[in-house]
Amino acid sequence: MQTSKDGFLALDFGTKKVGLAVSHGFMGEALKSIPFRGNEEKFYLEIERIVKEQGIGIVVIGLPLEDGRETKQSSWTREQAMLLSKRITCEIEFVDESYTSLQAIDNLSGAGDIDSESAKIILEQYLEDSTR
Repeated sequence: MQTSKDGFLALDFGTKKVGLAVSHGFMGEALKSIPFRGNEEKFYLEIERIVKEQGIGIVVIGLPLEDGRETKQSSWTREQAMLLSKRITCEIEFVDESYTSLQAIDNLSGAGDIDSESAKIILEQYLEDSTR
């Protein structure tokens, strides 16, 4: 079990489910997405568990922007991030998630957990940008 806070967790929020990916280096690993709508309390408990067990220091959240501008969905995502910040002590960062779903579909050839693959892409984009 990881004890230091050097890990990263990425979330790709959707109203029905949330894609997840983790990293302790430069590559992301997609986890199984978890239900959200109607299961919010279980969702937050699961995130708290992952943060603790994986030694997460930064949570990276995909922000759905349209041509760099906020949308109704990005405002909703920011609200979810604020609720999450009240339950965990990690730093929360946002990454523009434009086109990650299309890239995820392409990466998986249409089969697999697209939400978590999107989270993996978001995380790897964050990790790449933070090393520049």
